Amino acid sequence: MVLKKSLFALPEGYDLRVFDHLDSTNLECRRYAEAGATGHIWVVADAQSAGKGRRGRQWVSRPGNLFASLLYAVDCDLGRISQLSFVAALAVRDVVADRLPSGAVVRCKWPNDILVDGRKISGILLETAGNGGEMPSHMIIGIGINIAHHPDDGQYPATDLMTAAGQEIDRQLVLDRLIHAMDHWISSWKEQGFPLIRQAWKDGALGLGQDIIVRLPAEELRGRFVDLDETGALILEFGGERRHISAGDVFFAPD
Repeated sequence: MVLKKSLFALPEGYDLRVFDHLDSTNLECRRYAEAGATGHIWVVADAQSAGKGRRGRQWVSRPGNLFASLLYAVDCDLGRISQLSFVAALAVRDVVADRLPSGAVVRCKWPNDILVDGRKISGILLETAGNGGEMPSHMIIGIGINIAHHPDDGQYPATDLMTAAGQEIDRQLVLDRLIHAMDHWISSWKEQGFPLIRQAWKDGALGLGQDIIVRLPAEELRGRFVDLDETGALILEFGGERRHISAGDVFFAPD
C-alpha cells in the first residue's frame, strides 16, 4: 500500500510530505532545515536506501514498514530538546499498543526503543539540524516501526506488528495515529514539563528495578536499573555506588 497524504486532518502547525523513495527521511528533513524551513514537517517514505539507527548503525528499510521523521522547529532551550526522545517513545508505544491484542506486553526500553513481548518493534533516532547559525534550528525525530517485516540478525530479537497481531495492519492508520500521538505527547510535555513524561515512561519501562547490562564504547557495566533522572539519564546502581548514564546500549541480564 502506497501512503497517501493523510486520512485525517493534520494537527495545527504541522505539514506532511510523502515520498515513494528517499535516501533517508532524516536526511530529507535535514535538507529542509538547511534550506530555512519553518514550522514542523513530517517526512515519510515508502522505502529508503540509507536509513540508519543509533550510533550510525544501518536501519534495514524494507517496503511495508513505516519510515517517518518529524522536523521539529526548536521552540525551547537545548537542555530540554533532548527530552523529545522520551516524548517520541511514548507516542510510538501508544501507536503499537493500539494495533495489538490487549494481552500483548508493550514496553519502553531505554533510551528510546519499543518492545513487544521482549522483542524490538521500533527505533527512534534524534539529530539536530540548523540553517547556518550557531544554534540548531530544528530537532529531527526519526521513527521506524516494523509493520510487515523485521530483521532476524539485529542486536536484539525483533518482531513486527503483523506478526505480533496475527493479522494485516493498515500502514496508513499507523502513520495517522503516530502523527496525532506525537502531537498529544508534545503538547503534554510543553504544558506540564518533563516530570509527566518521565513518570509515564517509567510506568511502561522494561527492566526498571532489575539487573541489566549497559555497554558503553569503552566498558561494560552490570548493575540494577534503579531510576531515570530528571534529565532522562539511566541511573545504574552497582558496587555500592550510583552512576548516571546518558548514552549506551542496554541488555537484560540472564536469570
